[in-house]
Amino acid sequence: MNSIEKIINTLQYRKETIAVAESITGGKLAAALTSAPGSSKVFLGGIVAYSIESKVQELGIPKRLINKFGVYSEEIALEMANGVRKKFNSDWSIASTGVAGPGPAEETPAGSIWLVIIGPQATQNIRLSLQGSREEIRVGAVTSAVATLERILEQ
Repeated sequence: MNSIEKIINTLQYRKETIAVAESITGGKLAAALTSAPGSSKVFLGGIVAYSIESKVQELGIPKRLINKFGVYSEEIALEMANGVRKKFNSDWSIASTGVAGPGPAEETPAGSIWLVIIGPQATQNIRLSLQGSREEIRVGAVTSAVATLERILEQ
């Protein structure tokens, strides 16, 4: 059984649900989580909030926070995770934001990523600094999110 199947099976067993808010991963995390049989019982949905406007409109993030902390920040990743959890009324949420590259954005180096996982009893903030191509960085973010969620669910 692979990591995704373990996550889906654990969430089914616990009767818990999950939703995702993605920026840097661009839907890859939702695709990964829905690749396992039975995912429709626990995966409620996802939002690819790639633009600032979509973060504000779809996830309810105040623009003043984006202006204060920057779109590629821990604070905005946390707001994204809270926003999607509220929107879908899920038990769990995962959010991803960062810079895939090839160059920096807003003085944030390529490969700088924030992931936030929120569950019923805990919040996990993950800072990644990945190297590689744009695609390798995006896949690395998904791999890290999945591995972290699996580890949290095993506790």
